Amino acid sequence: MSEKLRVFLSVHITDEPLLARISNIQRRLDQEAAKLKLVEKENIHFTFRFFGDTSLSRIEEMRKTLETVSIDPFTISIAGVGAFPSSHRPNVIWVGVNQNAERMAELKTKIDVLLANLGYPPEKNFKAHATIARVRALRNRERLLNNLELLAREAVGTMTVSAFQMTKSTLKPSGPVYETLWEIPSRKPD
Repeated sequence: MSEKLRVFLSVHITDEPLLARISNIQRRLDQEAAKLKLVEKENIHFTFRFFGDTSLSRIEEMRKTLETVSIDPFTISIAGVGAFPSSHRPNVIWVGVNQNAERMAELKTKIDVLLANLGYPPEKNFKAHATIARVRALRNRERLLNNLELLAREAVGTMTVSAFQMTKSTLKPSGPVYETLWEIPSRKPD
């Protein structure tokens, strides 16, 4: 049986001042209103696609296929705090993209089109976001809703998207440990 790795495609957030501002927002989340598991600073990223347990040969197939993606670097503005599946039923708390979100969606579409050739159907309803907390237990829905509403327009900062990564996730009792397996850097169309 071939080895399998738990993997996903993502855009990493590596800018320390940006991560510090996200950490500041995490500290401002109302932990009395909900029991939250904050995402570790080094693990905050934008997910394009989660694959779960995937064989090494399949991961290599994806790398070869996705090497053809052309990425013209672009800047996104990270702002706003929200929740999935909704603010009334929050499971995940995130920061979003309010400038060039359509460019993130275009890159996601390019990735999905190529992955469809490998048998991965395109995903619908992509919303560029970086998870900053998971709701473990909701104690006071109204209070958490008010907290999220106060943070809904919070500006975080900007970053340049110039690559995406295949990331390995190793689950440990202390939380996931992420490791970049490979990266597709920016390149102009041929």
